[in-house]
Amino acid sequence: MTQSNNSKIQTRPIEDLLGRIRTLRQQGKQQIVIPAKEADQLADSLMQVMTRMVTIQEEIIEALKVAQQASTVSIEMDGGNFTKDK
Repeated sequence: MTQSNNSKIQTRPIEDLLGRIRTLRQQGKQQIVIPAKEADQLADSLMQVMTRMVTIQEEIIEALKVAQQASTVSIEMDGGNFTKDK
């Protein structure tokens, strides 16, 4: 599933799972069963989130490198000519 950087991630399956887990805890149950179709949608959503996170992380690292290089000042000195004038 290919995504452009500006497309919206489908988080509904993740939100649905979190809601089911919240209900599960409130009811004191020990297990949750997810139908295969929902599991596939959840896996797709998680893959989108992880892909976007990695992309953003790489962009941040690159931006930090560029900023660091831009703030580095190089100074070269040739020592000049140290002769004694009388």
